[in-house]
Amino acid sequence: MSDSLIHAIFNIDADDRKPLPKGLTNKNTLIHIEGAWYVLREPYPDAAKIVDVRHEAKALEMLAPLQLDVPCIYFNPKTGIKVTKYIDELTTYNECEDDDKIERAAILMRRLHALNKTSGFNFDPIARYKQYASHVKEPIYNVSFALGVLDELLNLPQHLTLCHNDWVPGNIGFSDKRDYLIDYEYAGDNDPLFDVMSFLTENSIEDDCDRKRFYLEYFGKVPDKHTLHALSVYEKFHNLLWCTWAMMMAESRGDEIFRMIAKDKYESLVRNM
Repeated sequence: MSDSLIHAIFNIDADDRKPLPKGLTNKNTLIHIEGAWYVLREPYPDAAKIVDVRHEAKALEMLAPLQLDVPCIYFNPKTGIKVTKYIDELTTYNECEDDDKIERAAILMRRLHALNKTSGFNFDPIARYKQYASHVKEPIYNVSFALGVLDELLNLPQHLTLCHNDWVPGNIGFSDKRDYLIDYEYAGDNDPLFDVMSFLTENSIEDDCDRKRFYLEYFGKVPDKHTLHALSVYEKFHNLLWCTWAMMMAESRGDEIFRMIAKDKYESLVRNM
């Protein structure tokens, strides 16, 4: 972001900047202005084939009353450039050592889904998988053995509501004052069970007891056999989707982190299948 744009937003120049090495879709920078720190988010050039900032704009508008996100200072729905307040005491899901962090994440999700409204932007998991796959010219892994999960997904009953769709550890934040769900780049209308399994898979929650803790807080009960079947389908699909996404990103950017993600998702996919 140019100094002139920072000045246009704050009506003053930044007096310090620091790189913030978090996030894979965007470049994040800490900027210091008049005694306060802010996070400046700038999408990388290939972000347009990953997310649609119009979806994020609508989600932020709908979710503003819920106060799930960190306070937003500036957001451009055309460029995806965003400035938010920096919460110094915030710890991500991986960083948090509190024993109740699984339950607190479930409460965040329940609050989001309780809105029970659609944005008009369908996340459409299968279309998104096909979009990512179309950009992979030299796949690291052959995932053709798992494509039957697409038909399984089509056969599931769905209830669409606004979902976050990207419950990675860095998007879940905890503090003594309140908890946060941030970064709505993937937000769109989807079945809530997609979010449930996004949280479980992205945070490597495989232990049955830990999953039950989440289910009890989110559903208020142990899921019935039909819900558990749907969750098992979503688990396979998540590994297929994000393995394909990671292969696309590895091809686009060449960063080793994406090859590592692809390997992790592929191995999980093999286990699940």
